[in-house]
Amino acid sequence: MNIRFLNPARHLVGRLFLWFWLTALATAGLAVWVSKLTEDNIEITPVSPRYSQLLAQLVNRLEREAGPSSEPSIELQRRLSRLSRKLPLRLIAVGTQTGNVIRADKSMLPRGAEKHLHSVIRHTSPIVIKQHNFALIGPQAFIYQRQPYALFLTQREPPAKPRNLLVGLIVIGVVVSMLLSYWFARTLVKPIQQLRQASKKLANGDWQARAWEPSKRADELGALARDFNEMAAQLETSWRGQKRLLGDISHELRSPLTRLQMALGLAHQQHVSAPTLARIEREANNMEALISQLLSITRAEAAPAKMVTVTVEALLGQLGQDAQFEAEASGKSLEYSKLPSQEVAADGPLLCSAVENVLRNAIRYAHSCIWMRIEMQPDYWQIVIEDDGQGLSEAQYEQIFTPFYRASLARDRDSGGAGLGLAIAKAAVIAHRGTITAGSSLRGGLKVILYFPLTDQVDN
Repeated sequence: MNIRFLNPARHLVGRLFLWFWLTALATAGLAVWVSKLTEDNIEITPVSPRYSQLLAQLVNRLEREAGPSSEPSIELQRRLSRLSRKLPLRLIAVGTQTGNVIRADKSMLPRGAEKHLHSVIRHTSPIVIKQHNFALIGPQAFIYQRQPYALFLTQREPPAKPRNLLVGLIVIGVVVSMLLSYWFARTLVKPIQQLRQASKKLANGDWQARAWEPSKRADELGALARDFNEMAAQLETSWRGQKRLLGDISHELRSPLTRLQMALGLAHQQHVSAPTLARIEREANNMEALISQLLSITRAEAAPAKMVTVTVEALLGQLGQDAQFEAEASGKSLEYSKLPSQEVAADGPLLCSAVENVLRNAIRYAHSCIWMRIEMQPDYWQIVIEDDGQGLSEAQYEQIFTPFYRASLARDRDSGGAGLGLAIAKAAVIAHRGTITAGSSLRGGLKVILYFPLTDQVDN
């Protein structure tokens, strides 16, 4: 498992969340620290007769029952413990000369309590020191085994409610600050993610991709989204104009090409030079093929795919046989796995055109063999076509799907073609909401993968 993936600072939302949350925590911690510094407000009041009488009685019992001992402090602690069992208060003795604090039990005193004990140890009469929910009553001087002490009374346990309340407030503050910080970070990051998704769709050929929700904002992100939408609209207009121009040019070239072919027929009848006529006829056929390919790519990119449900076997069966015959006519072999009978949604002619162009490209550049296999998965299916030709460089894998691109340095220069076959295949695959990629084959040549998601969308 990659630990770096769990690092929240690798994402913008994580950085914003941590920044605001840690800022809130630091602010809360500073507030608690300042409150602790200012909570030393002490209230001193006279002792009530009841507690004054109780202190005198306790001191009398301690002095009267004191016996010789080698460890006076240990014996005094035992005496205090026995006396405090019948009282709702704790007993604390402090050595007047040594400053030794002897408690009836081993429980801890609240913060600052020992400081108060030493500060009033030499008072001649008892007083009450109150700080928040803690009260200290004393001192009452007495002699125990010839050592001077001062006796104090305090609660057995200070009330826990204030501390629990403080902890509860801190927990609530942490949770609230975490939720608010995350919500604030999400409000900043969500429109950026939508912009990213829209830009990715636009890069994949979806010219109608827009950032609708961020464009409604009035801040800088909203302005950025509106600029993006304006740019996308201009790109869509430019693309549609280019496709319309390409279609118009292809259509207008049909008429002079037809007249040229008619003139060739007349020239043949008049016994004009055969080599010259053959050259003119070959060029006319090349122009006819080029125009057909231009029209094919224009239709594939402009018209929506007419999806129907069909089995892969029925879709590609005849195409596989035709390609196998074409490969054998070129002195090569085509091997393909058994076609599955699983149903898929596809535009039959359009998808067959894509596969046919990839197969013809592989047949043209293969040395001796071409392989095709169909891979079916629960949520997608793909067609993998490989050849044992010379292959391409890494930089050319994406360029071969560009119209009129020919990798002549890596492939045979005399193989023919205008560089539109793979561009037509890409347009057809995109019309099926799929992807087409190229890479190196383990067999030595080129591997092309046509990926299609499984979908139930079928035209009625």
